[in-house]
Amino acid sequence: MKIDINNKILMDQDTELIREVHDCECVEKGDYTYLIYQNEEKEKVVIKFNQEEFVMTRFSKPKSQMRFLPFEQALVAIPTPMGLQHLVTDTSHYLIDVENQVVELHYALKQPESQQVFANYQLKVKWY
Repeated sequence: MKIDINNKILMDQDTELIREVHDCECVEKGDYTYLIYQNEEKEKVVIKFNQEEFVMTRFSKPKSQMRFLPFEQALVAIPTPMGLQHLVTDTSHYLIDVENQVVELHYALKQPESQQVFANYQLKVKWY
């Protein structure tokens, strides 16, 4: 099975398009779907989602986890060269279509205190 991840990043006036395709394993457990793959850095990545949340965990050192709640904010901690950054994901679009094997998220990464937007993202995950 393959996972196809497309991410459109909008930062200020710049747009960056990122596409990754990897072999993956799809597991259904409870009401969650798990997509498990290894990224280009040879790190294990687990995407876990249902209608209530989408969580992407990268088993790097240190481990990083991004959490998304439909039409809500979620606090996340992201390791960066400057140390652990605490940010908020603010999800404005959340579509899960398990039958067609696609998940779409549109979200902003924001500073928790000021709500200043760091960047906007349009993420699409397909598996086949």
